[in-house]
Amino acid sequence: MKKIIFILSTIALIACKNAEKATKDSEMKTSNEQIDPKDDPTKSIVSFISIGTGIDHKLKTKFLESLAKFNEENKTSLEPEIRHWGREGEIDMIFDMKNLSTKQRNSFSSFVKETIGNSELVNFKE
Repeated sequence: MKKIIFILSTIALIACKNAEKATKDSEMKTSNEQIDPKDDPTKSIVSFISIGTGIDHKLKTKFLESLAKFNEENKTSLEPEIRHWGREGEIDMIFDMKNLSTKQRNSFSSFVKETIGNSELVNFKE
């Protein structure tokens, strides 16, 4: 009987330690700083959002691959500043457009709209 109580106590202790560690791992540093393209017209933001099921990882991968092609075709070097802000993988990709010509900015805007299509899990602010 003492062995059973000892084994159950040990299991309970281990389970509590794992739950504590999982809680610490799930804490995420987020940025409270909001960027609004209306306040800074040189910024464009592509937001991958979630509606309870996580972001669209396939579309994110497609977008990043297409961005590399866009950079090559338009002789640009756009690299997003990525800000994580949610527990389900939500991110903002912030693009600094100040070094682009008007033609390149319009081309980028068209590129983003074509790539994300009518997805409800991606927002584009320009």
